[in-house]
Amino acid sequence: MGWIDWTLSITTVVIGIVLTIVVMLQNSKDSQSAITGANTFYGSNKSKTLDGVLSKWTIGLAIVFGVLCFVTTIAIIK
Repeated sequence: MGWIDWTLSITTVVIGIVLTIVVMLQNSKDSQSAITGANTFYGSNKSKTLDGVLSKWTIGLAIVFGVLCFVTTIAIIK
């Protein structure tokens, strides 16, 4: 394995660890019921809360992690 393979592998592991931490920081979605759902102030402004930010980070990191896994696999096979 060359330096590119090692760099991609280490980056994939680091992104995986960060993704795990971000997911673990989120609140459980089970605490909301149908009565207190999106009609509340919290529900309508969710993107501005910590959960909203963490949710966006989770989606972004998951996409980056998936792409890195694919690119790392292709780089190692070659």
